[in-house]
Amino acid sequence: MSTQHNPPRSLNHTENGPDSRQCRALLQAVGLRFSMPRQKVVEALYGADEDEGISSRELHQQLSEAGEPLSLVSVRQVLRRMEEGGMIQATGRSRYRLTISAQCPRNSSAA
Repeated sequence: MSTQHNPPRSLNHTENGPDSRQCRALLQAVGLRFSMPRQKVVEALYGADEDEGISSRELHQQLSEAGEPLSLVSVRQVLRRMEEGGMIQATGRSRYRLTISAQCPRNSSAA
């Protein structure tokens, strides 16, 4: 029986999600460094239902399925820091969604 490694699947569910430069700018705006796992968190938040949001467990599950080895604790820490920076907001029932300002990333010449 062969063991093949499946390539990570993309979390970017929408065509209008941010590119890596926009993710970098969004993360830097709230004081976070850019990393691929954080970018995947942003992509998942863009793909989440705007009214319902996404729970940390659902987000962790999506990241795991996409091959991102980020623990549930780390996901929650990233979400907490993004919330503190105003990038996301809790919708109740431990669910999160992007804020309006984060949904409309500005093009920035800063890398």
